[in-house]
Amino acid sequence: MKRRFLSLLALALTSCLPLASCKKEASQTEEEGMFYLHVLNAEDYIDESLLDTFHELYPNCTVIYETYDTNETMYNELQTGKANYDLVCCSEYMVQRLASERLIRPIEGLVTYEENVSDFLTNDDPSNPGMIDTIEVYDKYSGEDLGKLSSFAKGYMWGTLGIVYNPEYKTYVERGLEVENIVSRLNSDDGWSEFWNADFKGTQSIKDSMRDTYALGIFEVFKDKFLDPTISHEDKSKLYFNNHSPETIELVKNKLIELKSNIFGFEVDGGKNDIVTGKIGMNLAWSGDACFSILQGDYYPGEDESYEEEKPEGARTDIYFALPTIGSNIWFDAWCMPQTVQKDSVNEKYAKLFLDFLSEPENVIANMSYSGYTSFMSGNGEAEENEILAYILDSYDAEEVEEGMVEYDITYFFNGASNVVLNVDESSWEGRTLKAQYPEASDLDRLYVMEDFGSDNSKIVKMWEDVKVNPLPTFVVVVLLSVIVLTFGYLGSYKLIKAYKVKKRKSYRQ
Repeated sequence: MKRRFLSLLALALTSCLPLASCKKEASQTEEEGMFYLHVLNAEDYIDESLLDTFHELYPNCTVIYETYDTNETMYNELQTGKANYDLVCCSEYMVQRLASERLIRPIEGLVTYEENVSDFLTNDDPSNPGMIDTIEVYDKYSGEDLGKLSSFAKGYMWGTLGIVYNPEYKTYVERGLEVENIVSRLNSDDGWSEFWNADFKGTQSIKDSMRDTYALGIFEVFKDKFLDPTISHEDKSKLYFNNHSPETIELVKNKLIELKSNIFGFEVDGGKNDIVTGKIGMNLAWSGDACFSILQGDYYPGEDESYEEEKPEGARTDIYFALPTIGSNIWFDAWCMPQTVQKDSVNEKYAKLFLDFLSEPENVIANMSYSGYTSFMSGNGEAEENEILAYILDSYDAEEVEEGMVEYDITYFFNGASNVVLNVDESSWEGRTLKAQYPEASDLDRLYVMEDFGSDNSKIVKMWEDVKVNPLPTFVVVVLLSVIVLTFGYLGSYKLIKAYKVKKRKSYRQ
């Protein structure tokens, strides 16, 4: 991988999950002839120099750029009408919820976006739907079919949920765990189960996120189903990965409570740094954060926030990314347009111009370099005419096959490209940034989209609260109750005896 790509990619931070409010009242100041486009996105999820470039292209439009706290905060703002945005970027499940409640509307008429978006992710061909088109939207109240999610969601970034790990972590060495053994186990059908394995006790952290941990629990609860070759991918997704019946929720809750005694702790954003500093040896992570951790382990940060200087052997922390072969979650972050944006309005005009602007190859490359995440945009054609593909091939030093090299096929992602097979060093490619950015073609049949929990969301929230509280085992509760009863019994008896003695003394003084 080119160092320039490495240096920029290492700025990768978190995936798009939270939101803050914006209460601008007017989008246009008539006396100045200036239009203000209100955009809401996650922190560190765009190269903000692009906002200035957009203004240079459209001098009458200034982007008022806000960042968010949580998807749920944004959801509450839109529900109450306190927010006033023209574009909002959020996770696929939230787009699905907003669409079902008629809080956002379809986006039509994008030109550059449609030209460059990957057919793997967005493709309305019924015989070969894109991954995001597997989600259907229904009106929450009437049940009316509102169409595919891609009508409402214009893709931004995508990735997978996996395991970031340091196979040479000091505690693993002390426990006699061999590197090859750890690598093999985490990349196997038992990969997710290793979170419950005593070999890794106290060395791992998981996301403080009910959706990601629910996915982890689902793979453990229905492990035999995901490994059953007679069950179709569609049924595995519908019947098991997106199962939130009361019985399943209870099973997942018990598994996660059991897991809690085996982990170092929960984390929101610190895990990607903790694994570099040696605080933990394993982390449940999003693919973009995996890139960040891998590169932090390899390079020193420069004064200009670049990572040009490679660490010497003794200072390096070799970190890897695993996608357990049993399956994983594939997620999307997408732009959506609130219902308050009127059709054919100046708001809609500039919002669409902004989305097409972000879909231009040079801007796609800038955002991928900055964030470390993988864009929805693939461009079209072979590398000679496709800037995005040329950038990826250059970034990973794709070369002719030599001894010690293996082929890594990502043709599926690039529209019109006949054979995108990277020849990479066998000793270094597996589990590094390439694996995190683009799953190999052979991984695709094991990736599942997690939809919105819908009317069962409150049940999942309650489950997650129970997991975080971590109910004590029955025998412990019995012991504690016995102690409390005995204590209060003793104190009660003591007070009665003392009261009797006081009364007795008083009677002597009478």
